[in-house]
Amino acid sequence: MSKYRKGALYLRHMKPTDKSNDFRTSMRMALFSDKSAWKRPEEIKPVVLLRHGTNRVMNVFMNMDDALSCLFSFGIPKRPRNSRFNAKRGLRFTKGDLRKAFRKWSFKHIPECAV
Repeated sequence: MSKYRKGALYLRHMKPTDKSNDFRTSMRMALFSDKSAWKRPEEIKPVVLLRHGTNRVMNVFMNMDDALSCLFSFGIPKRPRNSRFNAKRGLRFTKGDLRKAFRKWSFKHIPECAV
């Protein structure tokens, strides 16, 4: 089985001669080809998705990392976020949690409240 058989999808860097039938893809290709519009032009290395046997671009991506993450991340579930916990920072208390904790502490440590 040939790697270059008709219909196989592949990624490559964008060339000035690339064309597309889709208006959205054409606009993205024009946007990525003009690097002066970007804050960090060194990160913009456009990559196109093509199908062997056709001469039109199917999709365009900002760089290879973006392309691979878009193409292969659809089946991987994202890690659920917990707003109260961050591994670097540790547990973060909300205002309600802090009030509750202080109230509990005050009842424990103030003698007239402990009775």
